[in-house]
Amino acid sequence: MVKLRLQGIKAVLFDLDGTLVDSLEAIVNAVEKASESRGLKCDSAKVVKMIGLPLENIFGVLAPDLSEQEIQQLVHEYRKYYMAHHLENTTIRPSGQLVLRKLKAKGLKLGIITSKYGKPVMSVLSHFDIAELFDVVVTGYEVKKHKPEPDVVLEAAKRLGVKPKQCIVVGDSPVDVESGKRAGSFTIAVLSNTYDRKLLEDAKPTIIIEELEEILKII
Repeated sequence: MVKLRLQGIKAVLFDLDGTLVDSLEAIVNAVEKASESRGLKCDSAKVVKMIGLPLENIFGVLAPDLSEQEIQQLVHEYRKYYMAHHLENTTIRPSGQLVLRKLKAKGLKLGIITSKYGKPVMSVLSHFDIAELFDVVVTGYEVKKHKPEPDVVLEAAKRLGVKPKQCIVVGDSPVDVESGKRAGSFTIAVLSNTYDRKLLEDAKPTIIIEELEEILKII
């Protein structure tokens, strides 16, 4: 039950994977294919727990003995496979489009803040006909440091011409929550099939919601 109502909000910044879209299967498949290209075994359970981190970090954990150059080769293989197949296994959250359009109708600025690199982000937004709803898209590859550092939040706020404290950061992972908190923003954690409620509670967001449309009751 939503009991909190936030005031003074001018922008809502969304994580992408797990928050607006369910791309878990697409990501795991691409990591598996990239690993196979190097003759490596892929621990899918480990991959799931690392969703939201940069690809370099994920492959660094899965294959700690590889050089930085070899890790970059894995990233290259991942991106090649992912771009060719990710839309086959990606779905938008129920009511996702409706929530975004209603927030836009309230006069709020909308942004994407993601660890993903730009090309598949724009592909997904266009595929689900929501690209035009976002005033800004900031990826982890456009700033100095990835989440959980606040860089993507701060950069999005800067581009939108608002203060971080006037933003809500919406994400499905503890990393998203931490990034928003470090920026000084309100944080909404939305439950997904990747992170359980206990992990999100431990991250101490402003509020936890079960469904995306609950945001409309908060702002």
